[in-house]
Amino acid sequence: MKSFLLFLFTFLLLQSNAQPKTSGGLPPGRYETSVKPGTSKWERGDIILLDDNRYRISTSEEIGEYRVSVAAQRIMFTSGPLRAVYAKVVQQGKKPAIELPFAENSHQHLATADIVAVWKQ
Repeated sequence: MKSFLLFLFTFLLLQSNAQPKTSGGLPPGRYETSVKPGTSKWERGDIILLDDNRYRISTSEEIGEYRVSVAAQRIMFTSGPLRAVYAKVVQQGKKPAIELPFAENSHQHLATADIVAVWKQ
């Protein structure tokens, strides 16, 4: 009985550490953008996640919707100013970030390099 309880406790402890710390993988708020490899700001502005499924760009009042796939580490912008843009969920230091890779988005003419948006508390 003691070994079963020890196994159960260990299993529950490991499961609690494996769960994501935020729902959907990205906390709401402002994500400050920059163009890699330099530190220049992206001319379209910052990405602002409003709530569980709405976002906007700081230079526009247009609101769009997004979905986060934690398993695929992707964020899909389904409407709005970033509709159909390929984006990945990454970590920049210890902060969550959104990366818009140039190779996958060259047809969108977003920038001449990768764009990284880091969560600002």
